[in-house]
Amino acid sequence: MKKDTEKGFKKSQEWYSTFKNAFSIVFMHAWSWVVSISATLNIIFIYYFVLLQTTTWNIFLESNMVIYVLMQILSSVLNAILIALGITYATYAFVEKKEVRGSALHIFSSFLFSAAATGCTVCGAVLLPLLGIAASLTALPFGGLEIKLLSIIVMLWALKRYSEVITGKCKAHPTMSLKKKPWLKAMYKSYVWVTPLLLFVGIVYALPHLPKFLHVNFQKSVTPVKKVTLQKSDTSSEKIMEEINPSQGYTLPAKYGSIGPKAIAQGVIDLAKFKRVYDQANVPLTEEQLNILTEGSNAPIHISSENAYFLLNFFWGIGLGNKNDILSDGDMVKYGQGQVSGFASTGGWSLSSGGNVMDYYAKGEFISLSPLQQKRVETVSANIYRPCCNNSTAFPDCNHGMALLGMLELMASQGASEKQMYEAGKYVSAYWFPQNYFDLAVYFQAKRGKSFKDIDAKTILSKDYSSATGWQNIKNWLKQNNLVQQIPESAGGCGV
Repeated sequence: MKKDTEKGFKKSQEWYSTFKNAFSIVFMHAWSWVVSISATLNIIFIYYFVLLQTTTWNIFLESNMVIYVLMQILSSVLNAILIALGITYATYAFVEKKEVRGSALHIFSSFLFSAAATGCTVCGAVLLPLLGIAASLTALPFGGLEIKLLSIIVMLWALKRYSEVITGKCKAHPTMSLKKKPWLKAMYKSYVWVTPLLLFVGIVYALPHLPKFLHVNFQKSVTPVKKVTLQKSDTSSEKIMEEINPSQGYTLPAKYGSIGPKAIAQGVIDLAKFKRVYDQANVPLTEEQLNILTEGSNAPIHISSENAYFLLNFFWGIGLGNKNDILSDGDMVKYGQGQVSGFASTGGWSLSSGGNVMDYYAKGEFISLSPLQQKRVETVSANIYRPCCNNSTAFPDCNHGMALLGMLELMASQGASEKQMYEAGKYVSAYWFPQNYFDLAVYFQAKRGKSFKDIDAKTILSKDYSSATGWQNIKNWLKQNNLVQQIPESAGGCGV
C-alpha cells in the first residue's frame, strides 16, 4: 500500500512537471494568451446564454441553495479555463505539426456536456433534451454538477496528452493509414482516447437512472406562505399588497368535490406523507383540509395566504395524476423525449404511495372534461406563464405549472369560462409568487395607472409579463425608475 501511494505521488509530480513545462512552452507566445483568454470569456458567455434560455439570473439565485449556485459557477469557470487551455494547446500542436489523436474530440465533448449541464434545478437545462439525457437537472443526482466534474476530468486527461507531446515526453502518433496497417492494430492504438471518452459518455447517460436515495436536493426549501404585513407608514405598498393577496382571500369558480379521496385511492397522494410535510413545517393540516383529502368537499375553493401552500401541493398531485392529453401528448412528452420523470414536477413529487412517479402520471380519472372543456383548458393553459421559468402551464414542468393545470381542469369541468379561469389564475399566481406580482402590480400602477384588480388577467399572465424573462424585464424597468420594493420572503421553489 505504501509503495502504491509513493508511486502514485511520484506520477502526480511527474504529470504536474510535464504540464508546467508544456504551459511554459505554449505561453511563450503572445498569441497563446490571446487565444486562451478570449476562448475562456466566450465559453463563459455561452454558459450564461444557455442558462438564460430557461430562467433568469435572479430566479437562478433565488431558487437554488447557495452551495449549488457557487458550485455551478466555479465548475463552469474551471471548465471554461480548461477547455480554453485545450483549444490553445491544440492550436499550438497544429502550428508545430504535432498530432494528438482524439484529444480534440475530448475538448468538444467536454464543452458540449458541460454546456448541457448548465442550468437551474428548478427550471431545467435547455440542452439536455438535445442529448437525450433527461428533461431536467432534477433527474441527475447532483443537479448536473457531476457532469461538470466529469468534464473537468476528461479535460485534464486531454491536457495530459497534449503536454506529453508538446514537451517531447511522448511521441505524437503519426497519421495512420488503415490501408497500410491492420484495423485491429489501429483500434488498439486508439484505446488511449477512445476508452475515457466512452466511459465519460456512458456515465453521463447512466446518471439519470441512479436510485432516488442517491439524489441531493439543491433547491431552496419551500416554506408555507406567510401573511405579509407591511409597514403602516407605507400605505401605497400596503394597498398594493392587499390587492394582489387580499386578506379575505379569493374564491375560485369551482368546488373540490371528490378529487381528494380519488387521488388518495389512486396513490398519487399518500395521506401520511402529505400530513408529515405540514407537521414538519409546523403548520399541521386543518380539519377542513383533512376532509378535503379524505371525504371530499362541496365547499368552493378559496385561496388565501394561510392555505396557498396547501393548495399548491394538493393540486400538484391532482394535476400530476389526472389523465389529460396535455400530459400524455403535449410538451411534457415532446421535450421529455421518453424521460418525462426527469422534470421538476415529476421527479420532484415525493408524496405518492411509492414506486415510480410514472405509475401515477396521467393515470387517474379525477376530472372528466368534454371536448369543449378540454379545448378551453388547452387554450387557457397555453397562455398562462409563471415567473420561475419561461414555460406556459401547458408545459407544466414544475410544481406551480402542474398545480395550476389541475385547477384549470377542475374549473373547466364545472363550467367556468375562459375569462373566469384567467382571473382565477391571476390571483392564484399572485399568492404563489407574491414578490413577482407585487412588482408587476407596481409597474402597471406606475406605467399604466391601473390597479391590480383592473389589469386584464390574460395580459398580465402572458409571456410578456409572467414568464421569468418578462418579469425580469419589468424588474429592470422598476430599478431604472427607483421603484423596487421588497416584501417579506415567502414560498417558492419546486419542491415539497
